[in-house]
Amino acid sequence: MQASDELHEKNAFGARFEREGVVLLQLRRYGKGSSARSDARGSRNREDRTLTQLVMAAADIGRDRPAVVGQGYAVNFGELKGRAQGAAIAMASDAVDDSALTVALMTSVPGLAVSGPRGLADTLAGIRIQAMMVLAEAELV
Repeated sequence: MQASDELHEKNAFGARFEREGVVLLQLRRYGKGSSARSDARGSRNREDRTLTQLVMAAADIGRDRPAVVGQGYAVNFGELKGRAQGAAIAMASDAVDDSALTVALMTSVPGLAVSGPRGLADTLAGIRIQAMMVLAEAELV
């Protein structure tokens, strides 16, 4: 089997690999290893952060900015952060991680749990874009 047969779709925000109907999500965009440098604020570049790290940072800067918007609902970064923190506590986790964020999304976005892997992947990619926009706008000010 050729590599092109295994890789159906890949984007810069949440790589998606599909084979035989199974979709694996990559919540982290990897940098260039040791060449990935810290920015002026001492944290990793936005592209090297996990989605959870981006959401937490976006919530600190733009709490009321929309993270997910759909027909009849909107979830802002502040609400998503609060739900993720609640999920982390419920799972007895030391910190908010990708699983806590996923639980928060499943409980706050109507229909996401039944939308399947593609719906989740599209939602994660959209949140990554929104979070990066919030962080980029804050750097410009």
